[in-house]
Amino acid sequence: MKKIVSVATVLLLLLGVKVNAQWVNEGAWPNASYLGQNHAMDVDGEGKVWVSNYSSDTTIGGASYRTIKVFNPDGSQASFSPIIAVQGNGINDSLKAATLGMRRDHNGDMLLVTGTSTVQYLYRFNHQTGAAMNKVEIGYEGSTPIAPTVDDQGNIYIGPVFPAFPIKIYDADFNYIGDAVTSTTGFSRTLLVSSDGLTLYHPVYSTNTIMIYTRPDEFSEFDSTGAIVGPACESIAWNPATGKLWFSGGSYFNLPTDPKYTPNTWYEYDFTANDVTDSLKWEFTTPQSPDERPRAIAFSLDGKTAYIGCFGQTGYPLIQKVVNTSVDVKPDPNTTVTNYDLSQNYPNPFNPTTEIKFTVAKEGFVTLKVYDVLGKEVANLVSEQMPAGAYTVDFNASDLSSGTYIYTLSVNGVSISKKMMLLK
Repeated sequence: MKKIVSVATVLLLLLGVKVNAQWVNEGAWPNASYLGQNHAMDVDGEGKVWVSNYSSDTTIGGASYRTIKVFNPDGSQASFSPIIAVQGNGINDSLKAATLGMRRDHNGDMLLVTGTSTVQYLYRFNHQTGAAMNKVEIGYEGSTPIAPTVDDQGNIYIGPVFPAFPIKIYDADFNYIGDAVTSTTGFSRTLLVSSDGLTLYHPVYSTNTIMIYTRPDEFSEFDSTGAIVGPACESIAWNPATGKLWFSGGSYFNLPTDPKYTPNTWYEYDFTANDVTDSLKWEFTTPQSPDERPRAIAFSLDGKTAYIGCFGQTGYPLIQKVVNTSVDVKPDPNTTVTNYDLSQNYPNPFNPTTEIKFTVAKEGFVTLKVYDVLGKEVANLVSEQMPAGAYTVDFNASDLSSGTYIYTLSVNGVSISKKMMLLK
């Protein structure tokens, strides 16, 4: 199994939430010249990042247009970028109206929602060429739509910004199927569906809830079956590598109501643990700015990079890149486990890497942390729900100074600590 391991020198314990420090914000990406209001972003089937500014950014013949910029993972623009018009398969539309959300579909192509409160369209772009493939008018009268979401069968779900409108379903060919939810409550900016199409996550930032709707099969209606309460969420996504749900906790414009969520932070939610298990942060242009609302998150295909964006009225980085410095937690299926144990690290003393073995007798939420002799936490190597078994973690202490450190395993009420020596 894969597990994230941190080598950061300082790990924050924020308001009672265990926050792993493996995510490092590298700042504006691909560089600081790209400024704007991120309102639509995702990663396509080849790992390219598609993004569009809410405001017009190009003028042609005196008319203002939005463009879609498509970046390769190395930061260079794709050969067909920027996209200035929706062209292909008999479609020839300008990009004058606001872009309202993007999502990768089941084939790796890109869906875009654009329009106003009177006329809105859903488009599909070929992710290899940038050409238009499909188009349908959505038909909300009095509301703009939000970022779409797609299940593994290619069915597309689109909701409204304003309350009392339905969440609509279209099939992979853009045919309207029906309504998943006949009437929504509160204001929203995004939507997410499970891969099997049986669970919908509908963030309602105005009520600080992520509504959860489920159905037993694709032929049944969705029912409201729960909620994640507290975050004023405006962006939500799956990490494709871990399958974990990530959502924004709120902004200084719409504050979260649960103290474990903080503005401009995205959280990983583990439904097994029923709690937050990881997080990453936006770097403010203006500290605690209510104008920087976390409106976009998308992950690279390997799940190691997060691209995040904010919406507001002023110019700040269109995209920030956040990188996960992760390594393996390796299971040992050949070891018979009968109790909880934490072995002495090997080698010891070490410089700068060492191996730590531990066993878990019963499934539980496991943490393996490293502290200096003053009790300050300097690394969080494991922090997740794990099955019973034997495991090995490689710890890299290249960022730490020589000295004695204490590492502690905690699981199911059991806590075991040992000392190790770093000599550089």
